[in-house]
Amino acid sequence: MKIRYLLLVMLVTSASALAAKIPMQVKKSVVFVFAKDSSSRLSPLGTGFFVLLRTNQNTDTANFGYLVTSKNVLKRIDGSFYDTVYIRINRKEGYSDTLIIPLVQKGVRRYFLHPDSTVDLAVIPAYPDLNRYDLLFIPFGMIAQMDFFKKENLGEGDEVFHIGMLSAHIGMFKNIPIVRFGKVAQLSEEKYMLGKSYTELFLVETAITPGSMGSPLYYYAPASKDTGSGTLPAKFFLTGIISGSYGEVRPERTKNDTGGLVGVVPAYKLSELLNVPGISQEREKEFTRMQNAKSK
Repeated sequence: MKIRYLLLVMLVTSASALAAKIPMQVKKSVVFVFAKDSSSRLSPLGTGFFVLLRTNQNTDTANFGYLVTSKNVLKRIDGSFYDTVYIRINRKEGYSDTLIIPLVQKGVRRYFLHPDSTVDLAVIPAYPDLNRYDLLFIPFGMIAQMDFFKKENLGEGDEVFHIGMLSAHIGMFKNIPIVRFGKVAQLSEEKYMLGKSYTELFLVETAITPGSMGSPLYYYAPASKDTGSGTLPAKFFLTGIISGSYGEVRPERTKNDTGGLVGVVPAYKLSELLNVPGISQEREKEFTRMQNAKSK
């Protein structure tokens, strides 16, 4: 099967990265997440996206896919996790399928959480059929690592964008993601208070709706001059995952409006999660099973 994934390098020649039009294929990186309500109707929860991780053993290579979303997307209002969620995913023919995603099978939890309980992330092993679905994986190499902000000189005022669900208009026949733009508002070496705990976040000034939770947030590293070979192309990074509104609610505002400040989980927390022992051991077991099946 041919793997389709977002381009790691995109040629952008303008001085401002987001002055360029966002490539259409970027919208194919997301799916919409739902749960059944008390009337057994599907109720929108938030956004998810797929990451592809390649593992090598000797001369063999295996591809592992993971559905990534906000941990809170998978929770009921009372804080408990759903047993089952549903994802709406676009087909190549121009409409969509709704797939069942069991979060518990035979009493075993199928989702993984970051070992730091304050990190609002969850991943579920999943690998959609790319011959059927109009989907793009985010390759692991696109995930911005811990030194990303310093290395790319990214700071307050730099432009970012996220792609996700607009719960008021998800599309009748297929997912219609919305692309929303904003700027980095605050970076801090200190952790942020979220609820009753401190956690690692950075803040972005942008607009979100309830369906935005779990959305991937991207950054274009602008094209730059190289004294030796001319202009270096722009680069494309998964910078974080939308967690939700952040900050104090002003008296004159609604409870969901905090003046446009949004808490974003740094993408390197996803990198950490994908390499926790539980997930890496599962990949090793599956790799061994695949090799044994091949040898028979």
